[in-house]
Amino acid sequence: AVVSTQSTGALEFKLYLEEKWRKEENQQFLPSMFLPAKLRINQIHDASKAFILNLCRDHKLTLMKEVANAQGNLDNVLQYFERDCYKRWKAAALSGIEMSKGVQEILNEESCTTVEEVLNNLESMALVIYTESKRYLGLWGKDSKESNRVQELNKSFVDKVIKRLKIDNNRKDELHNGHDDLNECQQEVCEAIEWFNTNLEYMSQNDKIQNICRAIERIKDINTILSEFQAKLEIEMETAS
Repeated sequence: AVVSTQSTGALEFKLYLEEKWRKEENQQFLPSMFLPAKLRINQIHDASKAFILNLCRDHKLTLMKEVANAQGNLDNVLQYFERDCYKRWKAAALSGIEMSKGVQEILNEESCTTVEEVLNNLESMALVIYTESKRYLGLWGKDSKESNRVQELNKSFVDKVIKRLKIDNNRKDELHNGHDDLNECQQEVCEAIEWFNTNLEYMSQNDKIQNICRAIERIKDINTILSEFQAKLEIEMETAS
């Protein structure tokens, strides 16, 4: 399992207390009034939850094909001397399937576990997977070639889940502190432009040309991303209206 979850009884009692403390006469007892609130798994945005569940589904489907391919080779008597390779290949795929199931369970159980706890567990898991993806077993590493490839798929999956959860966790802190992501982004762009303009005159001709070319490409990429984002927001606005 990715993390241990609280029992149903404990969760119900916790929710009961929160509802009780929310009432006007009991506001002073509400923990969030005097303790820093940490984002819980059952509080992450529906869009993030759907994104991660889709990642789990896609990863599981990919690994089911890997299991089938590995098992097909294991069943082939002509591949007898390569069995160690195929056993490791299958085991790596099965471990990835269990991992994706574990993430799905955490999201679907409406767990009160904090996002921070889940992130700590996933980051530890990512380190183990990375180590497993660098094995060199058998003659010229052939016994670990396929399992290493599958472990790299597992590492990519975990990294994507971590990245998405961190976005939600960071936004929770920023919104609590009254920050605005787009305002901060605009400020960073202005600072980058100021730095570029200040340093441009001190660059050699070759460095100047290289930096200008790279900057133009980055600006094109940023404009493309912002245009797509703007179009999406306009569609959302039309739908909401």
